[in-house]
Amino acid sequence: MKLKRRTFLQGMGALVPAIMPLPDLQAGQKLIHTISKEGAFSVDFKKFPDRVWPGKSLWSIPMEDWKVESGALRFFGKEKESRVNLLEYQLEPGKGDFTVQASLNYKQGSNADFSAGISVGLVDSTDPESAKSACYFGKGIFGGISSSGHLVLGKETISLPALDEGTYELTLIGQDDGSHTGLELHLSQNQKPIKSLSLDHPESLKGLIALTCLGSNTDGECAWKTLSANGTKLLYSPESCFGPILWSMYTLSKGELRISAQLPPVAEKDLKQISLYFKEKGKWSLSQKTSIDPKSYVATFTYADWEPEEDTAYKFQYKHDGDLHEYEGTIRKDPKDKPLVIGGLTCQHAAGFPYRPLVENLSRYNPDLLYFSGDQIYENNGQYAIKRSPERESILSYLGKWYMFGWAFGEVMRDRPTVCTPDDHDVFQGNLWGEGGEGISMEQWEEVMDAHGGLVQSVEMINVVNQTQTAHLPPPVKPASMKGGISSWFTEMNYGGISFAIISDRLFKSGPEMLNIGTGRIDHIKKLYSPNALSKKGLSMVGEQQLSFLKDWVEDWDGASMKVLLSQTLFANVCTHHGPAKDFLFGDLDSGGWPKEQRDEVLRIVRRASAFHINGDQHIPFLVQYSIDEDRDGPWTFCTPAISTGYPRWCEPDHVNMPFSDRPLHNLPNTGVYRDVFGNRNYIYATGNPLPQLPKEPNRYKMAEAKASGFGIITMDQSMRTIKMEAIRFLANLDAPSAENTFPGWPLTIQQLDCDGRKPLGYLPKVSCKEPNQLVKIYKKSDGELIQAIRIRGKEYVPPVYQVDQYRIEVGETSPVIFDGVEITLDAKETLEA
Repeated sequence: MKLKRRTFLQGMGALVPAIMPLPDLQAGQKLIHTISKEGAFSVDFKKFPDRVWPGKSLWSIPMEDWKVESGALRFFGKEKESRVNLLEYQLEPGKGDFTVQASLNYKQGSNADFSAGISVGLVDSTDPESAKSACYFGKGIFGGISSSGHLVLGKETISLPALDEGTYELTLIGQDDGSHTGLELHLSQNQKPIKSLSLDHPESLKGLIALTCLGSNTDGECAWKTLSANGTKLLYSPESCFGPILWSMYTLSKGELRISAQLPPVAEKDLKQISLYFKEKGKWSLSQKTSIDPKSYVATFTYADWEPEEDTAYKFQYKHDGDLHEYEGTIRKDPKDKPLVIGGLTCQHAAGFPYRPLVENLSRYNPDLLYFSGDQIYENNGQYAIKRSPERESILSYLGKWYMFGWAFGEVMRDRPTVCTPDDHDVFQGNLWGEGGEGISMEQWEEVMDAHGGLVQSVEMINVVNQTQTAHLPPPVKPASMKGGISSWFTEMNYGGISFAIISDRLFKSGPEMLNIGTGRIDHIKKLYSPNALSKKGLSMVGEQQLSFLKDWVEDWDGASMKVLLSQTLFANVCTHHGPAKDFLFGDLDSGGWPKEQRDEVLRIVRRASAFHINGDQHIPFLVQYSIDEDRDGPWTFCTPAISTGYPRWCEPDHVNMPFSDRPLHNLPNTGVYRDVFGNRNYIYATGNPLPQLPKEPNRYKMAEAKASGFGIITMDQSMRTIKMEAIRFLANLDAPSAENTFPGWPLTIQQLDCDGRKPLGYLPKVSCKEPNQLVKIYKKSDGELIQAIRIRGKEYVPPVYQVDQYRIEVGETSPVIFDGVEITLDAKETLEA
């Protein structure tokens, strides 16, 4: 709730005498005095312990460049503009006055381009009502001191006498008449005036207040000691605060609940326990307490026997800076008796942050489950560069960008399960061929222009990424660490009657240096090769551990009617043009179309269970049916749109005269079966391209729309065994249903069995079951190979087979009925009773 100070106090002044008897009037006036403090903000940093996070009322950018140390908020950065934004109090529109005061220890450094001061009226032109937007994209009026020897207010400057090292006070006063604002900036020391400057701003001011540093104060010091703000334009906005409990994520699988709370870098003394409560019969009950991890600032809770019949309210409690903070959400009951709606999201370039139109539309769809498939951060998110070293700074650099993800989507995640998997940009790499956890030096990596296998960042930093993003997932299948001690997270999850395999298609992938095809950006295929030249025995895509897991997973149908594979990217090379210049590439070794041999093996495995594949990464949406040995003999996949596209891509094979076949009935361009450079024949049913020529669009949300940003909705109907796929545009207007809200070719609904596209050579006898929806497995007798594992719909099923052989059929799970030596039949009435 936003609360205007004067309105609140006027109301309380009239109300207290009316509700309190005369003897208690003095107490009532004391109440007014206490509440009136909420109409003015004040912070003294000497009251805080040493820490990175400045507190719930403030948000620092870049986070790692500001630290509370020795009683002051010290600045260590060098970005063009760095700020500590005041969230709890903002300037409201319209008439009124305000005063902002700040004191700082200042020592001029050797950089003549450094400035330190106060910014007011910070507003983002794209989303002017959003405090989140204003933190990163807001423009306002700066007033402060410059190392060039000037007092600065907007475009006005005045020369200053030489400033010795010491403590100085800045006071910025504003008087707003509703159409323009008079501003005065005063610099003093020990209450003795030094210089003043005034500015007549031709507009009313609203928005954020921030401590601001411009550039780097090399060899100098800039340490803020206090900050205060008051006045009739000050708007109390506690809902804009972020932390100390930032957000939560949870999953529920086979009766096990795992839930994590994300906190900012608090002081070491505040790394104490956080409590989790559940509401039972209308009352909150303490369930568990657990510690906060000192590196990732994540607290994780696990419940092994979670089987409630209804939604359950939860809340975290955590005491910080003397206040008890709470964060509430809902653990939804497992939606086993309804179609499962999945929100598919990927690639969060901060050019569209905080993605408000998309988040609002996602909430309206009210998905049962969220899947963030990777690139929850990009290296330039927040409009500042990453820090790769030292290790502690790299971790903080990651966390500052990771928190943007939670700030944008936390309200949606708090009330439903979330699957989140890291991808390349999450670990500060534009491309990732993880080689099973192998490391590579920064020097080696830079020499080959990012086109080499291995992980660049430290093991500790990568493990922090894994913990923040996956600690709430079901336990990993292989809990042992990978090479070098990198944590493993690939796993399975059962929810809503759907069995999910959650894997990494990057961490185990072979690097492009395994091929001998030149130097430089060898991952970008700029000439046409034969598929054999781009193949080599032993190349890995998902690794042997994950292959073994998938083989087991396709046979395990406990509690599941359908199966879904979740990974980061689609297993095909279908984009043709890349980058702002729209350059053509024959192929990209970063794509999931390479290496083909293990790509095909993965698809053969998951095809046995008619598993559907959900992924992202490509920056544009795709509906594709894979081909393995023959056209369209593999599973279907939905590559969801990017939440916000940075680097643009297009799929325009028709523009470069690529041969195609089997164009869908909708006859859209760039659809049909196309062969990629690796030899994969991909059936592109639909794609969603950016505009042919990207505009110079200042509105960030409109630019996201132009770049084909959006999100996916997948509805898994366990009863009908159908899969409906929708691709929703970034600026979709759901109040006016229209084809313009989605991408051409969507929506599409397929059957579960469509995810096995093999053409049968013949059929085994009909299997007739006493009970409906039984698990049926078909094995070749000659070598024991699993041909199919499927939970049938109803009581009858006619198994397809693809070779002349004898087969073993298993029906049921605990004590299966077995038919051995079964062969293809020519009698459609022949039946096996199970």
